[in-house]
Amino acid sequence: MKLNLDYKDFLCDDLFVYWRIHPTAELTSFWEKYISRNEHHRESFQLAIAIFDEIHQQHDSFQPDEDSVNRQLQDRIDRYRKKKRHKVVYMSLSAAVLLLALITALYTTTHKGSVFSDKQIASIGEVMNQEKIQLISGNQVVDMENNATVQLTQKENALIQDSLSRKEIDLKKNQTNKLIVPFGKRSSVILADGSAVSVNSGTELDFPSVFSGQTREIRVKGEIFIDVAKLRQPFIIHTPKSQITVYGTSFNVSSYTDEKNESVVLVDGSVHIKSDQGSLMLKPGEMAEVDNGNIQRKEVDVMEYISWKNGYMQLNKNSLTEVLKKIGRYYNVEFNYTATLNLQDQTCSGKLFLSENFDDVLQSFSKMTFLQYNKISDGIIYIQKTEQQ
Repeated sequence: MKLNLDYKDFLCDDLFVYWRIHPTAELTSFWEKYISRNEHHRESFQLAIAIFDEIHQQHDSFQPDEDSVNRQLQDRIDRYRKKKRHKVVYMSLSAAVLLLALITALYTTTHKGSVFSDKQIASIGEVMNQEKIQLISGNQVVDMENNATVQLTQKENALIQDSLSRKEIDLKKNQTNKLIVPFGKRSSVILADGSAVSVNSGTELDFPSVFSGQTREIRVKGEIFIDVAKLRQPFIIHTPKSQITVYGTSFNVSSYTDEKNESVVLVDGSVHIKSDQGSLMLKPGEMAEVDNGNIQRKEVDVMEYISWKNGYMQLNKNSLTEVLKKIGRYYNVEFNYTATLNLQDQTCSGKLFLSENFDDVLQSFSKMTFLQYNKISDGIIYIQKTEQQ
């Protein structure tokens, strides 16, 4: 089982601290070999380097006991060589004195409004390691590229097409298929009845090979936009928080498991939403918000909720935490920032194009919000105030 470390684990490691202060060839080689054997720690490792270096620039008088660290380094290298399986070595209690000055600085340093503290550091988003979209059908697992399309037919097969390939697989009549779209990816499905589904990042969609009963039913965790084919059979969507029944309409469903609320936004037609605490019928231009089983109706600009499928975000006084969460899912990145920025109380408006070039998106966000960004790694972005000229 892989150990999961965050940046604080490295900041509390005596050899890591000494290496950042006195980077010798032997220490550099030691850490390079460690990270090459533990790729799942690389992003936390790089974030720890960035945070430590900023702190150290302001506390450069900190000097550890060089002889003690050299002894510990040699001892750890010897232990690594004796082991067949390499595991991370945590800091021993006896080494705590070595880090006292640094940890004091780490938890109290304030620089231009940035406080790197355990209580005040915050993040938005979660980086997922899965890179491929997957279609799971019985014992078959098919990997697909970004923006892949899955088209089902009444002949119980599926045509899968992406930018690299086009293939057809057989499906079984009495089975449920699962489409898993990781963060940073999008996909689409044309169901057996002709209903078209756009599937956003971080979403799981369960659907049958064919609709054979009195109803057409699918299950969703995440976000989809669906244009339901008009048939006599009612179409039912099951989410973790509600059941949505339609007869022919287009609407957006957002029901991520890491969010408190679920939203259903209706473009045209009508839908019936039912939860544990109640139910209601929606009209076009309305949103149903489900919170702890309670359902509230709101009039909304539907483009704010469905623009993602057209490659942009329509923003209208959206909180920056909400915007960053959506960007994080769309590009599979995590945003780190200090709580003193109060991003949840700040808003922005406008149109943010979701370019394939992520740097373009970051630059546009920076111009809209007057915030700076620093790429700690491909998956972690640090947000801070724009420095005064």
